[in-house]
Amino acid sequence: MSIFQGIEIAKTGLFVSQKALDVTGHNIANANTSGYTRQVVDMASIAPPTTFSRYDQWGKAIGEGVKIQDIRQIRDQFLDNQFRRENKFLGEWETKAQVLAAVEDIFNEPSDSGINTVLNDFFNSLQELSKNPESLTARAEVRERAIALANTFNSVYQHLFDKLNELNSTIQSRIAEINSYANRISKLNNEIYRFELTGQTANDLRDQRNLLVDQLSKLVNITTYEDSNGNFRIDIGGQALVDGATAFTMGIDNVGNVVWGLTGSPVNPSSGILKGLLDMRDGDGTNGVKGIPYYMNEWNKLSFNIAKEINSVHKAGYGLDRSHNIPLFADFGDNYDSTVPYARLINVSQEILGANGLQKIAAASTPDTLPGDNTNALRLIVLRDIPIEELDGATFDEFARSLISNLGVDAEQANLMQKNQEIMVKQIDLNRQSVSGVSLDEEMTNMLKFQKSYAACARVITAMDELIDTLINRMGVVGR
Repeated sequence: MSIFQGIEIAKTGLFVSQKALDVTGHNIANANTSGYTRQVVDMASIAPPTTFSRYDQWGKAIGEGVKIQDIRQIRDQFLDNQFRRENKFLGEWETKAQVLAAVEDIFNEPSDSGINTVLNDFFNSLQELSKNPESLTARAEVRERAIALANTFNSVYQHLFDKLNELNSTIQSRIAEINSYANRISKLNNEIYRFELTGQTANDLRDQRNLLVDQLSKLVNITTYEDSNGNFRIDIGGQALVDGATAFTMGIDNVGNVVWGLTGSPVNPSSGILKGLLDMRDGDGTNGVKGIPYYMNEWNKLSFNIAKEINSVHKAGYGLDRSHNIPLFADFGDNYDSTVPYARLINVSQEILGANGLQKIAAASTPDTLPGDNTNALRLIVLRDIPIEELDGATFDEFARSLISNLGVDAEQANLMQKNQEIMVKQIDLNRQSVSGVSLDEEMTNMLKFQKSYAACARVITAMDELIDTLINRMGVVGR
């Protein structure tokens, strides 16, 4: 081994130590950067030449220093996949919990203005009417309570309808967000591909892409993979959302379905925020999926049957003015139609709201017993406790309480699932950070290690320089 070869070996150590210090500094600088993955320098010794060297006669051949094989990320693909798999369920249940909480606020139970209270007040007013059927004050109370009951149905239905429209807008926004992620990831794919053609690894660009994929995984169920050619792909249900540098978009068709922009075929997300939104917008109870349409339909069913049953009895009675066949509420007929928004349409009949409407409230069963007859008012009161076949054999009160109770159970389940997923996702992310995150203590240790290595290599060069000085300037001067 020549002196100059020793200098070359020390020089490789200098360069590699300097690069390792650069990478350590890069890690420290990005310790708080979201999505950053810790990088390390993979070093390998340079093997001695296989050809014969004249220096081998003084000893075995040795290596020629150190080289950098790769600057790689410390990342666990299994944990990445696990995080994205659980993150999509977090997005779904988080969305459902938020929407169901809003629906609970709309029904506002229990409260002084909730359906149970308003319904109870209405039947209590009929009770007072039965005590004094000729009293205009009692009749006015019945009319006001009937108006309050109708207004409660109207208000709740309108708020549910507004929430449904809000979900449609939110779905459009989320689809636009997914399309934006797809576009940005496809551009990064192209940049990564072009950069890595040089033989290097685009670690920082890959970090940006992984962060976007993590965020996308909460919106919709995705699968990702990278083929042997470096082509990165993201699928939704087997259909490509991103394929290398190409991004595919989604949209909404005329009937509100989510479809692929290129083919018009339906997108059927199985989880994620988008799935949660679609379930809350479309869930009518089919297959156990209960969204806003389910609660709107149950609300319509209750309002229809209240109007139908009360009108049936009220029309059979007589008012103080001997009026007959007068409905108390708007008359919907006898057959329920699930496409009709009864809860929005229900109101007190025009006859009752008119100038002489109080006279037309039918408390009597025959015109011959006026004005003190209360038998028809008593028949109206009895409706409170009569099971209604169209309401699954429940009374008005029971059906209303069951509806609110079911909503509470659904909301509680969504909250529980959300909390469970939050804990799971947080734990997986902590495991990821323990692998991929930057530890400042560890990096400071590495910095000192590479600094000492750099200084030692420099000292080797200095020693070699002294050897050369002795060889050139001092040999042969003895005895002069």
